[in-house]
Amino acid sequence: MRNKWLFLLSLAGAALLLTRATLTAQERSASPILAAPSPTFSFGMIGLGTGQTARLNVVNLVRIAPPIAVSIAQIPCKVDLNLYDGQGKLIKQKTVANLGFGQADFLDLARSELSTTAAHVDVSGVVKVGSTQSFFCNVSATLEVFDNVTGVTTAILANANTSPGFIFPVLSLLPPTTQQ
Repeated sequence: MRNKWLFLLSLAGAALLLTRATLTAQERSASPILAAPSPTFSFGMIGLGTGQTARLNVVNLVRIAPPIAVSIAQIPCKVDLNLYDGQGKLIKQKTVANLGFGQADFLDLARSELSTTAAHVDVSGVVKVGSTQSFFCNVSATLEVFDNVTGVTTAILANANTSPGFIFPVLSLLPPTTQQ
């Protein structure tokens, strides 16, 4: 078992060295083009009870097209809205092909859509933005719960955790620790 982990760690190290060597060779031959990763907004868990709906909201904060739009090719402001249960299973999703300037959209999940018999269900929301051009696509997201009868918002999460569109899982190559 130990040899297996040593082998995997060696393999990962070799891959990193090869990647660095390739990047070094490319740096010498041409200037690299840096692209910012697409942001992801993740919310913690929020409770959803009987007669309630969870709504994942998103708005493009860019209200008008920038004056440089004529000279720069506009990339659509693609946004993926995803709702997950407490075990990390995707419950519902929606893709917005192009969230226009100043436009908003949402994904609703009514408690009645879930097949569980529990009176209280935890859900989490994730918004993935498919554009790195902040002058066309600057997204803000919230996750709220509202009452189906009155429409009154009972809870709202506005401070999402943000991260780049990718995470390099180096630590997952290490062997699990054993507790004694």
